[in-house]
Amino acid sequence: MFFAKLHPLLVHFPVGLFVSGTLFELYGNLRGEKIVAQAGEFNVRFGFWCSIPVAVVGFLGLMSIESKDEFKPFVVNHMFFALSTVFIFFVILLISRFRDKIWVKVLHHCLLVVGLFTVISAGFYGGELVHRFNLPTGIGN
Repeated sequence: MFFAKLHPLLVHFPVGLFVSGTLFELYGNLRGEKIVAQAGEFNVRFGFWCSIPVAVVGFLGLMSIESKDEFKPFVVNHMFFALSTVFIFFVILLISRFRDKIWVKVLHHCLLVVGLFTVISAGFYGGELVHRFNLPTGIGN
């Protein structure tokens, strides 16, 4: 139960880094402001590395709660979008070395937008689990 209570406290940091990093990087690249783009790239990289332990804590927390049918679809969607977020930003880090090619730049920007969507979707389902279903405490169900 410890990890289930810890995950909602920790997850906001990498989420904030992903969202701000994506927005800064897109804005900086589209407006030609290198410093803003570099700040965004730093946030995306730091957000990725911070998301790994948070995802592990979330998985350990999931193993400690009783799964009920009423919120199981929300758990599945939350896990899908969270793992998709980590995977997409991992691919972004991998291809960032080859951004001198135009098709890689386009792919990089498209993945940033998709990653922004997945992180917001994971946050939505995670918020529903905490606020609608009162996880991890289960009080009020």
